[in-house]
Amino acid sequence: MIPDRLSWSVAWRSLLRSKRLTALTLVVLSVSVVLVIFLSALMNGVEQDLIDETTGAIPHATIEPSEREPAALWDREASDSSGRDPVYVGEKTTLTSQKGTLDDWQRWVQLVEQFGPDIEGVSPAVEGQGFAIRGEKREAVRLYGVAPRRYDRLVPIQENLVEGRFYELGPGEITIGYKLADKMEVGLGDRLQVTTPEGTGRSMRIVGLFDTGFGGIDDATIFMPLGDGQSLFGLGSSVNAIGIEIRDVFAADRLAEQLRRQVPYAVTSWIAENERLLRALESQGRSTDLITFFTAVAAAFAVASILIVLVTNKLQEIGILKAMGATRRQVRTVFALQGTLLSLFGGIIGSSVGVGVVKLLSGLESAPTAGGQTEPLFPFELSPEMVVGTVVGAVIIGFVASLIPARRAANVDPIEVIQNG
Repeated sequence: MIPDRLSWSVAWRSLLRSKRLTALTLVVLSVSVVLVIFLSALMNGVEQDLIDETTGAIPHATIEPSEREPAALWDREASDSSGRDPVYVGEKTTLTSQKGTLDDWQRWVQLVEQFGPDIEGVSPAVEGQGFAIRGEKREAVRLYGVAPRRYDRLVPIQENLVEGRFYELGPGEITIGYKLADKMEVGLGDRLQVTTPEGTGRSMRIVGLFDTGFGGIDDATIFMPLGDGQSLFGLGSSVNAIGIEIRDVFAADRLAEQLRRQVPYAVTSWIAENERLLRALESQGRSTDLITFFTAVAAAFAVASILIVLVTNKLQEIGILKAMGATRRQVRTVFALQGTLLSLFGGIIGSSVGVGVVKLLSGLESAPTAGGQTEPLFPFELSPEMVVGTVVGAVIIGFVASLIPARRAANVDPIEVIQNG
């Protein structure tokens, strides 16, 4: 259905003459496009916000020593050739599984870094539970011995500092969350007694406070140099975890599977531990698709209805046009052009308004937290591809919706409409 000069001229003039119907169609299409852009940007933003809330405070994949299950005498098969059950003397107790260490962690860090450009960060760490003590105050905390610049690629601590420093952590120095500092009533330069559950501890000086926005980090996490963590937990030169950050968070399972074939340790991904979140995101995605679909259907019905009214009002003109020699194909092309042009202009106007609304609402922020952090009230996620795709979709919908009235116009009998008026 390639338009010729006559089809273009008639389609354009007809739209200009029917100003009210043209304006009404443009309004309906523009509002539909605004809704699609607004809802899609909002749903995508909420989805990205949920992902960031889940993965922003943890590595996307982790290499850890496998848990070792101690073998007990009563779990072993009887070795008595007589077949009689053995008798054990003593108290039967529950044995706790223990984790080992990564003694050759430098080798595995280099291996992961060579996996390709999708790897954004690899950080060896010593992790464990502990306590922060100051006077009468005692809080359970999570202790991390890290190489600050490496770890910052996994969880952005440096850019979220309220005051002090993180990158330049020296021996005997720690950086803690501002919420933990409030609970312990300490500030920069103060000292905390940091101990492990086994009772190993040392006094350390606070040199930095951070506010990441993640409650689990801000109110119960202490970062120290890697060497201090190794000493505190008695690991020598070993570590007990390697955290990995990747560009595509949904590729974590695939990366973990690849690493399991090459690394003799346990490899886990954030996806394996957050299946409920993924199911919720899938449900949200399907809801967004349904909303977009029904909005598109409504817009298509609006275009088709208005064009049918236009055909009905122009029957005599269509008859005269066909009597003058216009072919059925040219008549169909006229109305298909009208639907396509209306959708194109409606898509451009609606996308412009939709982008403006999203940009305007994106500037609204929540009240600052005690650490000074603010968050947008509407977590929009808008991309040029989404806007262009919406406009292209509007044009396709307008073209498809115009086919029914176009076919009706092409079937008009010129003699009948001219005779009957």
